Amino acid sequence: MKNRVFISHSSGDREPVMLLAADLRAAGVEVWLDEWEITVGDRITEKVSEGLRTSDFLAVWLTRDAVESGWVEREWQSQYSREISTRSKRILPLLADSCEMPILLADKRFADFRKDYSRGLAELLKVVVGEQSWENQVGMKFTLIPPGAFLMGSDQGEENERPVHQALIRSPFYIGAHVVTQAQWAVAMGTEPWKNQPNVVCGDLSPAVHISWFDAQAFLTQVGNKDTEHSYYLPTEEEWEYAARAGTTTEFSFGDDGRDLGAYGWHRDMTQNREEYAHPVGTKRPNPWGLFDVHGNVWEWTDSWYYGSYSITPKLSPLEKVVRGGGWDYPAYGARSAFRNHLLPSRTLNVLGFRLVCRYA
Repeated sequence: MKNRVFISHSSGDREPVMLLAADLRAAGVEVWLDEWEITVGDRITEKVSEGLRTSDFLAVWLTRDAVESGWVEREWQSQYSREISTRSKRILPLLADSCEMPILLADKRFADFRKDYSRGLAELLKVVVGEQSWENQVGMKFTLIPPGAFLMGSDQGEENERPVHQALIRSPFYIGAHVVTQAQWAVAMGTEPWKNQPNVVCGDLSPAVHISWFDAQAFLTQVGNKDTEHSYYLPTEEEWEYAARAGTTTEFSFGDDGRDLGAYGWHRDMTQNREEYAHPVGTKRPNPWGLFDVHGNVWEWTDSWYYGSYSITPKLSPLEKVVRGGGWDYPAYGARSAFRNHLLPSRTLNVLGFRLVCRYA
Protein backbone atom coordinates (compact mmCIF):
# COMPACT_ATOMS: atom_id res chain seq x y z
CA MET A 1 0.00 0.00 0.00
CA LYS A 2 1.29 3.45 -0.89
CA ASN A 3 1.76 5.98 1.89
CA ARG A 4 -0.23 9.18 1.49
CA VAL A 5 1.24 12.60 2.28
CA PHE A 6 -0.77 15.76 2.90
CA ILE A 7 1.37 18.80 2.03
CA SER A 8 0.60 21.91 4.06
CA HIS A 9 1.94 25.19 2.65
CA SER A 10 1.26 28.87 2.26
CA SER A 11 -0.12 30.23 -1.01
CA GLY A 12 3.16 32.07 -1.64
CA ASP A 13 5.10 28.79 -1.72
CA ARG A 14 3.06 27.17 -4.46
CA GLU A 15 5.86 26.76 -7.03
CA PRO A 16 8.40 24.76 -4.94
CA VAL A 17 5.60 22.73 -3.34
CA MET A 18 4.26 21.70 -6.76
CA LEU A 19 7.75 20.43 -7.62
CA LEU A 20 7.89 18.51 -4.34
CA ALA A 21 4.49 16.96 -4.94
CA ALA A 22 5.50 15.83 -8.43
CA ASP A 23 8.71 14.26 -7.11
CA LEU A 24 6.85 12.39 -4.37
CA ARG A 25 4.46 11.04 -6.98
CA ALA A 26 7.42 9.90 -9.08
CA ALA A 27 8.51 7.81 -6.10
CA GLY A 28 5.08 6.19 -5.84
CA VAL A 29 3.77 8.30 -2.97
CA GLU A 30 0.14 9.42 -2.95
CA VAL A 31 -0.05 13.18 -2.42
CA TRP A 32 -2.86 15.37 -1.11
CA LEU A 33 -2.31 18.91 -2.37
CA ASP A 34 -5.00 21.58 -2.28
CA GLU A 35 -4.32 22.63 -5.89
CA TRP A 36 -5.04 19.06 -7.00
CA GLU A 37 -7.84 18.11 -4.62
CA ILE A 38 -10.02 21.20 -4.17
CA THR A 39 -12.18 22.31 -7.10
CA VAL A 40 -14.77 25.03 -7.65
CA GLY A 41 -17.80 24.49 -5.46
CA ASP A 42 -16.06 22.33 -2.84
CA ARG A 43 -16.31 23.23 0.83
CA ILE A 44 -12.67 23.94 1.57
CA THR A 45 -12.70 23.09 5.28
CA GLU A 46 -14.45 19.77 4.63
CA LYS A 47 -12.01 18.77 1.89
CA VAL A 48 -9.00 19.72 4.02
CA SER A 49 -10.35 17.78 7.02
CA GLU A 50 -10.95 14.73 4.85
CA GLY A 51 -7.46 14.98 3.37
CA LEU A 52 -5.84 15.19 6.81
CA ARG A 53 -7.93 12.28 8.12
CA THR A 54 -7.04 9.97 5.22
CA SER A 55 -3.32 10.82 5.00
CA ASP A 56 -0.50 8.92 6.70
CA PHE A 57 1.78 11.94 7.02
CA LEU A 58 1.45 15.71 7.16
CA ALA A 59 4.45 17.40 5.51
CA VAL A 60 4.67 21.06 6.52
CA TRP A 61 6.57 23.29 4.07
CA LEU A 62 8.02 25.80 6.53
CA THR A 63 8.85 29.31 5.35
CA ARG A 64 8.27 32.74 6.87
CA ASP A 65 4.96 32.93 5.01
CA ALA A 66 3.92 29.49 6.28
CA VAL A 67 4.78 30.29 9.90
CA GLU A 68 2.57 33.37 9.68
CA SER A 69 -0.25 31.52 7.92
CA GLY A 70 -3.24 30.68 10.06
CA TRP A 71 -4.25 27.90 7.65
CA VAL A 72 -0.92 26.10 7.92
CA GLU A 73 -0.88 26.38 11.72
CA ARG A 74 -4.43 24.98 12.01
CA GLU A 75 -3.54 22.04 9.77
CA TRP A 76 -0.49 20.87 11.71
CA GLN A 77 -2.04 21.61 15.12
CA SER A 78 -5.04 19.47 14.19
CA GLN A 79 -2.66 16.53 13.78
CA TYR A 80 -0.45 17.23 16.79
CA SER A 81 -2.75 15.74 19.42
CA ARG A 82 -3.45 12.76 17.17
CA GLU A 83 0.28 12.16 16.83
CA ILE A 84 0.75 12.21 20.62
CA SER A 85 -2.22 9.94 21.34
CA THR A 86 -1.15 7.33 18.78
CA ARG A 87 2.58 7.70 19.52
CA SER A 88 3.22 7.86 15.81
CA LYS A 89 5.31 10.01 13.52
CA ARG A 90 2.79 11.96 11.46
CA ILE A 91 4.02 15.56 11.22
CA LEU A 92 7.11 16.02 9.04
CA PRO A 93 8.61 19.55 9.15
CA LEU A 94 10.26 20.60 5.88
CA LEU A 95 12.48 23.62 6.49
CA ALA A 96 12.55 25.66 3.29
CA ASP A 97 14.05 28.96 4.48
CA SER A 98 15.54 30.53 7.59
CA CYS A 99 12.43 31.03 9.66
CA GLU A 100 11.54 30.61 13.31
CA MET A 101 10.21 27.13 13.93
CA PRO A 102 6.86 26.89 15.73
CA ILE A 103 7.48 25.97 19.37
CA LEU A 104 5.64 22.64 19.21
CA LEU A 105 7.67 21.58 16.15
CA ALA A 106 11.02 22.90 17.35
CA ASP A 107 12.12 19.61 18.93
CA LYS A 108 11.33 17.57 15.81
CA ARG A 109 13.95 16.51 13.33
CA PHE A 110 13.26 18.22 10.01
CA ALA A 111 14.16 17.62 6.39
CA ASP A 112 16.38 20.51 5.33
CA PHE A 113 15.56 21.96 1.91
CA ARG A 114 17.32 25.30 2.44
CA LYS A 115 20.62 24.67 0.64
CA ASP A 116 19.99 21.44 -1.23
CA TYR A 117 16.53 20.50 -2.43
CA SER A 118 17.68 17.03 -3.54
CA ARG A 119 19.11 16.18 -0.13
CA GLY A 120 15.97 17.40 1.61
CA LEU A 121 13.83 15.27 -0.69
CA ALA A 122 16.02 12.23 -0.02
CA GLU A 123 15.62 12.75 3.75
CA LEU A 124 11.85 12.97 3.36
CA LEU A 125 11.68 9.85 1.17
CA LYS A 126 13.56 7.80 3.77
CA VAL A 127 10.71 8.43 6.19
CA VAL A 128 7.77 8.22 3.82
CA VAL A 129 8.99 5.43 1.55
CA GLY A 130 11.91 3.86 3.39
CA GLU A 131 14.37 1.65 1.53
CA GLN A 132 11.59 0.63 -0.81
CA SER A 133 11.93 -2.08 -3.39
CA TRP A 134 9.18 -3.83 -5.32
CA GLU A 135 8.62 -6.40 -8.04
CA ASN A 136 6.53 -6.02 -11.19
CA GLN A 137 4.40 -8.56 -13.05
CA VAL A 138 7.35 -9.79 -15.09
CA GLY A 139 9.31 -10.62 -11.93
CA MET A 140 11.70 -7.67 -12.16
CA LYS A 141 12.88 -6.22 -8.83
CA PHE A 142 13.34 -2.45 -8.62
CA THR A 143 15.12 -0.27 -6.06
CA LEU A 144 14.37 3.37 -5.27
CA ILE A 145 17.25 5.74 -6.05
CA PRO A 146 17.10 9.11 -4.24
CA PRO A 147 17.89 12.37 -6.05
CA GLY A 148 21.24 14.09 -5.63
CA ALA A 149 24.36 15.50 -7.24
CA PHE A 150 27.58 13.63 -7.97
CA LEU A 151 30.91 14.04 -9.74
CA MET A 152 30.63 12.20 -13.05
CA GLY A 153 33.66 10.83 -14.87
CA SER A 154 37.25 10.20 -13.83
CA ASP A 155 40.56 12.01 -14.25
CA GLN A 156 42.37 8.68 -13.89
CA GLY A 157 40.62 6.94 -16.77
CA GLU A 158 40.17 7.27 -20.51
CA GLU A 159 39.96 10.56 -22.38
CA ASN A 160 36.22 10.15 -22.91
CA GLU A 161 35.71 10.10 -19.11
CA ARG A 162 36.99 13.67 -18.83
CA PRO A 163 36.54 16.26 -17.58
CA VAL A 164 35.07 15.29 -14.24
CA HIS A 165 31.95 17.39 -13.85
CA GLN A 166 28.98 17.70 -11.53
CA ALA A 167 25.81 15.97 -12.68
CA LEU A 168 22.46 16.45 -11.00
CA ILE A 169 19.72 13.85 -10.64
CA ARG A 170 16.72 16.04 -9.87
CA SER A 171 14.02 13.43 -9.26
CA PRO A 172 13.89 10.02 -7.59
CA PHE A 173 13.62 6.98 -9.84
CA TYR A 174 13.52 3.20 -9.63
CA ILE A 175 16.13 1.02 -11.32
CA GLY A 176 16.38 -2.72 -11.76
CA ALA A 177 18.29 -4.47 -8.98
CA HIS A 178 19.53 -6.84 -11.71
CA VAL A 179 19.92 -6.76 -15.46
CA VAL A 180 16.99 -8.26 -17.34
CA THR A 181 17.14 -12.06 -17.17
CA GLN A 182 16.33 -14.67 -19.78
CA ALA A 183 13.19 -15.69 -17.87
CA GLN A 184 11.94 -12.08 -17.74
CA TRP A 185 12.62 -11.57 -21.42
CA ALA A 186 10.81 -14.79 -22.34
CA VAL A 187 7.73 -13.82 -20.28
CA ALA A 188 7.46 -10.43 -21.99
CA MET A 189 8.63 -11.27 -25.51
CA GLY A 190 8.14 -15.01 -25.98
CA THR A 191 11.52 -15.32 -27.75
CA GLU A 192 15.05 -16.50 -26.94
CA PRO A 193 17.55 -14.47 -29.03
CA TRP A 194 20.49 -16.04 -27.17
CA LYS A 195 19.52 -19.65 -27.91
CA ASN A 196 22.12 -21.72 -29.78
CA GLN A 197 24.57 -18.80 -29.70
CA PRO A 198 28.20 -19.48 -28.69
CA ASN A 199 29.43 -18.62 -25.19
CA VAL A 200 25.93 -18.42 -23.75
CA VAL A 201 24.57 -20.49 -20.86
CA CYS A 202 20.79 -20.72 -20.81
CA GLY A 203 18.96 -20.37 -17.53
CA ASP A 204 16.16 -18.37 -15.91
CA LEU A 205 18.60 -16.19 -13.94
CA SER A 206 21.14 -15.76 -16.72
CA PRO A 207 21.21 -12.30 -18.33
CA ALA A 208 19.22 -11.83 -21.52
CA VAL A 209 21.98 -11.24 -24.08
CA HIS A 210 22.17 -10.82 -27.85
CA ILE A 211 19.77 -7.92 -27.31
CA SER A 212 20.17 -4.80 -29.45
CA TRP A 213 19.19 -1.34 -28.24
CA PHE A 214 16.17 -1.56 -30.57
CA ASP A 215 15.24 -4.95 -29.07
CA ALA A 216 15.39 -3.36 -25.62
CA GLN A 217 12.92 -0.69 -26.79
CA ALA A 218 10.50 -3.40 -27.87
CA PHE A 219 10.85 -5.00 -24.43
CA LEU A 220 10.04 -1.66 -22.78
CA THR A 221 6.84 -1.48 -24.78
CA GLN A 222 5.76 -5.01 -23.90
CA VAL A 223 6.46 -4.56 -20.19
CA GLY A 224 4.61 -1.24 -20.23
CA ASN A 225 1.60 -2.95 -21.82
CA LYS A 226 1.53 -5.44 -18.94
CA ASP A 227 2.02 -2.76 -16.27
CA THR A 228 0.18 0.46 -17.03
CA GLU A 229 0.89 1.91 -13.58
CA HIS A 230 4.54 2.55 -14.46
CA SER A 231 6.56 3.99 -17.31
CA TYR A 232 9.72 2.12 -18.30
CA TYR A 233 12.94 3.43 -19.84
CA LEU A 234 16.57 2.63 -20.37
CA PRO A 235 18.67 4.70 -17.95
CA THR A 236 20.55 7.71 -19.19
CA GLU A 237 24.27 7.32 -18.57
CA GLU A 238 24.00 9.97 -15.84
CA GLU A 239 21.35 7.88 -14.08
CA TRP A 240 23.36 4.71 -14.61
CA GLU A 241 26.62 6.08 -13.19
CA TYR A 242 24.84 7.77 -10.28
CA ALA A 243 23.13 4.52 -9.33
CA ALA A 244 26.30 2.46 -9.83
CA ARG A 245 28.40 4.79 -7.67
CA ALA A 246 25.77 4.73 -4.92
CA GLY A 247 27.20 7.80 -3.23
CA THR A 248 30.85 6.77 -3.59
CA THR A 249 33.66 8.72 -5.27
CA THR A 250 36.10 5.82 -5.77
CA GLU A 251 36.84 4.05 -9.05
CA PHE A 252 34.45 1.25 -8.10
CA SER A 253 31.56 1.42 -5.64
CA PHE A 254 33.64 -0.79 -3.32
CA GLY A 255 36.92 1.14 -3.55
CA ASP A 256 39.81 1.81 -5.92
CA ASP A 257 41.45 -1.61 -6.13
CA GLY A 258 40.30 -3.65 -9.13
CA ARG A 259 41.72 -6.78 -7.50
CA ASP A 260 38.67 -6.74 -5.21
CA LEU A 261 36.29 -6.95 -8.16
CA GLY A 262 35.98 -10.73 -7.91
CA ALA A 263 33.57 -10.33 -5.00
CA TYR A 264 31.29 -8.00 -7.00
CA GLY A 265 31.34 -9.01 -10.66
CA TRP A 266 32.74 -11.11 -13.47
CA HIS A 267 35.61 -9.93 -15.68
CA ARG A 268 38.10 -11.45 -18.11
CA ASP A 269 40.68 -12.62 -15.59
CA MET A 270 37.96 -14.70 -13.90
CA THR A 271 36.22 -16.11 -16.97
CA GLN A 272 39.03 -16.96 -19.39
CA ASN A 273 39.43 -20.43 -17.84
CA ARG A 274 36.32 -22.18 -19.25
CA GLU A 275 33.80 -19.67 -17.92
CA GLU A 276 33.52 -17.38 -20.93
CA TYR A 277 29.85 -16.55 -20.62
CA ALA A 278 27.49 -14.27 -18.71
CA HIS A 279 26.84 -15.66 -15.24
CA PRO A 280 23.50 -15.75 -13.35
CA VAL A 281 22.52 -12.43 -11.79
CA GLY A 282 22.77 -11.75 -8.09
CA THR A 283 25.54 -14.24 -7.31
CA LYS A 284 28.01 -11.52 -6.27
CA ARG A 285 27.83 -8.73 -3.71
CA PRO A 286 25.61 -5.71 -4.49
CA ASN A 287 26.75 -2.09 -4.42
CA PRO A 288 25.77 0.08 -1.40
CA TRP A 289 22.34 0.79 -2.90
CA GLY A 290 21.53 -2.88 -3.46
CA LEU A 291 22.25 -3.10 -7.22
CA PHE A 292 23.89 -6.28 -8.47
CA ASP A 293 26.39 -6.72 -11.32
CA VAL A 294 26.97 -3.02 -12.03
CA HIS A 295 30.69 -3.92 -12.17
CA GLY A 296 31.19 -6.60 -14.80
CA ASN A 297 29.26 -9.62 -16.14
CA VAL A 298 27.48 -7.89 -19.08
CA TRP A 299 27.66 -4.47 -20.68
CA GLU A 300 24.43 -2.54 -20.27
CA TRP A 301 22.66 -0.36 -22.82
CA THR A 302 21.85 3.20 -21.81
CA ASP A 303 19.53 5.62 -23.56
CA SER A 304 22.33 8.15 -24.17
CA TRP A 305 24.00 8.79 -27.52
CA TYR A 306 27.79 8.74 -27.58
CA TYR A 307 29.46 12.04 -28.51
CA GLY A 308 33.00 11.33 -27.29
CA SER A 309 34.66 13.21 -24.46
CA TYR A 310 32.43 15.25 -22.17
CA SER A 311 34.28 18.34 -23.35
CA ILE A 312 33.42 17.82 -27.02
CA THR A 313 30.56 19.80 -28.51
CA PRO A 314 27.82 17.26 -29.37
CA LYS A 315 27.52 16.27 -33.00
CA LEU A 316 24.19 16.65 -34.71
CA SER A 317 23.87 12.99 -35.68
CA PRO A 318 25.70 10.56 -33.37
CA LEU A 319 25.74 6.93 -34.51
CA GLU A 320 26.33 4.96 -31.33
CA LYS A 321 24.74 4.48 -27.92
CA VAL A 322 26.67 4.46 -24.64
CA VAL A 323 27.05 1.11 -22.87
CA ARG A 324 28.22 0.85 -19.26
CA GLY A 325 29.34 -1.60 -16.60
CA GLY A 326 32.00 -3.77 -18.21
CA GLY A 327 31.60 -7.42 -19.15
CA TRP A 328 32.94 -10.92 -18.61
CA ASP A 329 35.13 -10.51 -21.71
CA TYR A 330 36.85 -7.31 -20.53
CA PRO A 331 39.53 -6.49 -17.93
CA ALA A 332 38.49 -5.24 -14.51
CA TYR A 333 39.49 -1.74 -15.63
CA GLY A 334 36.36 -1.58 -17.80
CA ALA A 335 34.07 -2.27 -14.85
CA ARG A 336 34.89 1.03 -13.15
CA SER A 337 31.92 3.29 -12.41
CA ALA A 338 33.07 5.95 -14.89
CA PHE A 339 34.16 3.69 -17.78
CA ARG A 340 32.32 4.36 -21.02
CA ASN A 341 31.99 2.17 -24.08
CA HIS A 342 29.85 2.65 -27.17
CA LEU A 343 28.15 0.51 -29.80
CA LEU A 344 25.81 0.84 -32.75
CA PRO A 345 22.24 0.42 -31.44
CA SER A 346 21.69 -2.50 -33.84
CA ARG A 347 24.59 -4.49 -32.36
CA THR A 348 24.00 -7.76 -30.49
CA LEU A 349 26.63 -9.63 -28.46
CA ASN A 350 26.84 -12.47 -25.96
CA VAL A 351 28.16 -9.97 -23.43
CA LEU A 352 25.53 -7.27 -23.93
CA GLY A 353 22.34 -6.84 -21.90
CA PHE A 354 20.39 -4.09 -20.12
CA ARG A 355 18.54 -3.03 -16.97
CA LEU A 356 15.49 -0.81 -16.73
CA VAL A 357 14.49 2.41 -15.04
CA CYS A 358 10.86 2.99 -14.15
CA ARG A 359 8.71 5.75 -12.74
CA TYR A 360 5.08 5.90 -11.72
CA ALA A 361 3.02 6.89 -14.73
